[in-house]
Amino acid sequence: MNVLALHGFTGSGEDFEGFSSRCHTLPDWHCPTLPGHGPAPQLDCCPEATVEFVHQQLRTFHASLSTPSHIILGYSMGARAALNYVCAYPDSCDALILIGANPGIEAADDRRERREADEALAKRIESEGIQEFLNYWEETPLIRSQRGMDPIWRSQMIANRLQHRAEGLAVSLRQFGQGSCPNLWPELLKLQLPILLITGSEDDKYTEIAQRMRDALPVVKHQIIQDASHAPHFEQPHATAAVIDDFINYSTGILPV
Repeated sequence: MNVLALHGFTGSGEDFEGFSSRCHTLPDWHCPTLPGHGPAPQLDCCPEATVEFVHQQLRTFHASLSTPSHIILGYSMGARAALNYVCAYPDSCDALILIGANPGIEAADDRRERREADEALAKRIESEGIQEFLNYWEETPLIRSQRGMDPIWRSQMIANRLQHRAEGLAVSLRQFGQGSCPNLWPELLKLQLPILLITGSEDDKYTEIAQRMRDALPVVKHQIIQDASHAPHFEQPHATAAVIDDFINYSTGILPV
């Protein structure tokens, strides 16, 4: 199987370099850097533009492979991008692996409040710059737990984050933050492909969301990774890779070979 992997906010495609080799059932990985990220970011980050970006990346990835079967893996913001893409192109891939996913904010007032919070965060990035913002961001509860990951891997990830531009991350927040994306909860029932949901045992919020998603999705499995928070593939990579391999092996009767 081949996998298109989509990173989280402030991340990059290179984030998966320390994880991909641990997934023995997924030999071929394509890990693009999403709009708003990188040293020369694409500055159209709205949901429609992000969906088309993923579509083009998938088409390019297909062209380089001898086998057409593939999976989309998304983490956090990348999981949001994956869900938006599959809802727009429901026959586009064979399975989804979503780590720390949220299909959307359901109440209009809550979405407005989230947009206001994202706007304040975007202004903070623009006023403080990348280094100061990352110092703040890495101390937030969802990110702080990444301190326990492999130090060499984490150092490379931090170096990659420092290459982002304040303008790009600010646009990403304004256009593709949770408050600016559609509520996809009503769309989940329509997704007929196998879906694996992964959350960390210390991430109560996203584990509760995954449990709700499990009840709404037709073909789904939810796995909780012990001793991990929002990024189990960083914090407990071996356990997370084993869960993914089990999902692929279990799904061989459903997924094309």
